[in-house]
Amino acid sequence: MRGQLSPLTRLNQLNTRLKSNIKIWKEKVKSLKDELKNKDKLIKELREKLADKEQQRKQLLSYLYKPNKNGQNKETRKPRGASFHRKKPDESQVTQTLEFPICQCPRCQNRLGNIADTSIQYEEDIDIAPRVIIKKFLIHRYWCSHCKEFVRSNQIPPITRIGANAMGYILYSRYRLRLPIDKIKESLNDLHSFAISAGEIVEKLKEAKDLFDKDYEIICELIKEAKFVHADETGWRMNGQNWWLWVFVTAKGLRYVIEDTRGKGVAEAALGEKQDRVIISDGYAAYGKLPGDKQQCWVHLLRNAKSASLFLYQDLLKIYITLADELAKPLNERRQTSFFEEQLKIVIAKKYTEPEATKIQQRAQRHLPYLFTCLRYEGVLPENNTAERAIRPQVVMRKIFGGSRSLDGAKAHEVNSSVIETQLRQNPGQSFFQLIMPLINQRRSEL
Repeated sequence: MRGQLSPLTRLNQLNTRLKSNIKIWKEKVKSLKDELKNKDKLIKELREKLADKEQQRKQLLSYLYKPNKNGQNKETRKPRGASFHRKKPDESQVTQTLEFPICQCPRCQNRLGNIADTSIQYEEDIDIAPRVIIKKFLIHRYWCSHCKEFVRSNQIPPITRIGANAMGYILYSRYRLRLPIDKIKESLNDLHSFAISAGEIVEKLKEAKDLFDKDYEIICELIKEAKFVHADETGWRMNGQNWWLWVFVTAKGLRYVIEDTRGKGVAEAALGEKQDRVIISDGYAAYGKLPGDKQQCWVHLLRNAKSASLFLYQDLLKIYITLADELAKPLNERRQTSFFEEQLKIVIAKKYTEPEATKIQQRAQRHLPYLFTCLRYEGVLPENNTAERAIRPQVVMRKIFGGSRSLDGAKAHEVNSSVIETQLRQNPGQSFFQLIMPLINQRRSEL
């Protein structure tokens, strides 16, 4: 038949088709082998990471959990403090007693005899709208025939149109509750039926600044003479312009400074010329040339390394954990800084695939002399969280009411905030009003 293929031709075509399929399958097999090889490599890397993470977990557990009587760590949740139970009020504190006697049974109306027992329960509440205190001063003048002039009593206290309690509430609302001026005005009207204008609130804040000026000067000297100072800065708004709020924290004092610059002159003026001290910071260059030793914050370094390279972060974390172990020892038993510097130099010289890791290594190289200063001092930690925690309330206030509107307002803010936070830091456990009201009354009496 015309067009019919011979058996040999058909076999040749089939052979060609099979050879083509074999070639395709060989390529697929090669591709699968390459993929399997890559997956095996990835599995190996993940297993190494898992083993490293498990080692880190065990190290961290040694910090988080206390050993039991046998000296072994219990992998149970660290016990928290005692649960809170409201203290039973003293009888002298009871302002009202309510009694519920009955003569007949509420169910069957049968007459009841003597009381079988008594259950005592307490309910504590607050007075939502306490009354306003209005003091009326009668100041008499007398004519002295001997002095030939009018005289009056020398026992008259300082008198202002708005009293000390209102000032204390305004300071509490502003610097503890972080309320804007309008909300302070509203709360005074709602809670106390006390009408006050925004201008009067601002004047009270400035008046408090004048009262606290002497305390602020003492805080300034306290910061200059401290052996260890934590420092940090953040943005601040001044009448719509970008300014800066600085914080300087010691164990017994805290100072805020609001300036229009982030230059080193602010820190230089605040810290003075003391040589035998340690300045703990996040690595900002403004503190680098100031007198005294420097300690750079490891938390900032680790945070940046984690976002840049996971492997670099793990290598730095191992050094930091070893450093924390060393700081738990007495000062005379600690290793020298040279040991840790050598460990860090190895990490700095190591090659990482991520391009951002190089920047972190360069930063670690620049700050190398200041990362292990804490080993030479008792009580100095390799972190600046103290300043971060001190500046956080100011950041919250900046978000709520936007900063300051005038130079006078900024000065009042830095003085009042510094004095209040210092008082609370020096007297832990005491309330705002227990500390600030006596201080206000004392400063007013000194006028």
